[in-house]
Amino acid sequence: MPQVPRILAPTSVLPPFRRTDLPSLGLNARWLDGAVAAGFVLQVVRGAYLDARLVGDPLAVAQASALVLPPRVVRCRATAAMIHGIDPRGPALDTSPVPLQGLVPASNRTPKWRGASIFEAPLAAHDVVEVGGVLITTPERTAMDCARYLSPPMALAVLDRMARLGLVDPEVLLVRIEESKGDRGVGQARYLIEHVEAGAESYGESWFRLRLLDAGFPRPDVQIWVPEERAGAMRLDLGWEGLRKAGEHDGEEFALHAGAEGGR
Repeated sequence: MPQVPRILAPTSVLPPFRRTDLPSLGLNARWLDGAVAAGFVLQVVRGAYLDARLVGDPLAVAQASALVLPPRVVRCRATAAMIHGIDPRGPALDTSPVPLQGLVPASNRTPKWRGASIFEAPLAAHDVVEVGGVLITTPERTAMDCARYLSPPMALAVLDRMARLGLVDPEVLLVRIEESKGDRGVGQARYLIEHVEAGAESYGESWFRLRLLDAGFPRPDVQIWVPEERAGAMRLDLGWEGLRKAGEHDGEEFALHAGAEGGR
């Protein structure tokens, strides 16, 4: 029985490509089939391939999809949030595949593409920005879409994080969400935007605060210094200073009290 040649991983990271791009990369279809089988290359959407070392990069995933999706498709929701630097998958799912979601204006026929979720909705030119050669929704539009369509705990965590990074202004979002009044998810979005706290330092704190709000507690203050902000003082996640009551969300993977801004 003849031996099947071992497929080697590429020595350098390959850019996103299609099967028709193989000759320009010095590769062939036999190599691609073997590389996909070996896990060195992934097909992120039908007809678009990506070096496995880039599959955690949301912009690279979007750039690969741009090779085959119609140019009018604008990356939105979770995909756009990740390109803007906010991971909506949450700490327990942050190793799952990067979601690929796109939006086309309501006047266009919605394309269907295996590996991508494409939605149809009104889309103004000022809600679109180009990043790395890919069209994505702006931070404002991304925040409003996430507020409408993500689960409430994750939506609030994303909104808090975007406000903390200065990507959105909750007061502006409250005005803009009324542009979609009566549409699906707007009531949820309005409620969540009203309770955005740029001071929240982790997803866990956002989730905890929403549990309290949903249970009927008054809106708490966040990041409370006891007795006051100074060296050696204690800082509480949230509470009601007038009532001298406070709460803490404990969880090592969510903690940012050491000052690191990269965690969730």
